[in-house]
Amino acid sequence: MDLRNFSKSGELNPWSDADSALSPLLNVLNIVEKLGYVQKTKDDKIKSSSPSIALIALLKETSKIQRELHQVDLDIQRRMQDKETSDITHLAVREKRIKDIQSLNGHMQSIIDSKSQLKTRLQQPFVGDFVRIEAQYHRYAAELFPQIAPILADLTTHLENIAWVKSLSFSDGKMDSLLSDLNNTLAGLQTTFQLLCQMRNNMAQFHHIDIKS
Repeated sequence: MDLRNFSKSGELNPWSDADSALSPLLNVLNIVEKLGYVQKTKDDKIKSSSPSIALIALLKETSKIQRELHQVDLDIQRRMQDKETSDITHLAVREKRIKDIQSLNGHMQSIIDSKSQLKTRLQQPFVGDFVRIEAQYHRYAAELFPQIAPILADLTTHLENIAWVKSLSFSDGKMDSLLSDLNNTLAGLQTTFQLLCQMRNNMAQFHHIDIKS
């Protein structure tokens, strides 16, 4: 039987003149071979056991891994180049750099405009009343002044409170009268609050009755 007229899938070769009645037989042979009832041919055994075939497969796998490594290396280089050129290629970074330069330019311009005052201050660092502070304590002084500034702004009020506390006496009975007045005021507030709560509950009940009716 000449099986060369059939394809590998068991179908009849349309260009062959062989009888189509052999097609089912070829299909059966293919199924039997897939199930393992037919031993591999000698050529297949040679291909599977040949060292050269295994070496070729290993070389193919190595080439594939090398291509993947090359792609990873290329991606890393692109990332590094993107990071190095971000000041030029990224719009957001350029805008930030421009703002920083503008801020620095404004600061330098203010220094130039105040050049005469700076010269005077450098030539005469101590003008008028001043507090001599050693250089090692300048940082603490800079932290202290913002904290005491609100106290100095309300210094008059604080002094009045200190004077009032100093003049206050507990022996004349004024504190007792003040505490009594405070107690009466709190009691009145409590009573008013209870009345308001009771009124709110009554209004809620009336509203509920109106809805039902």
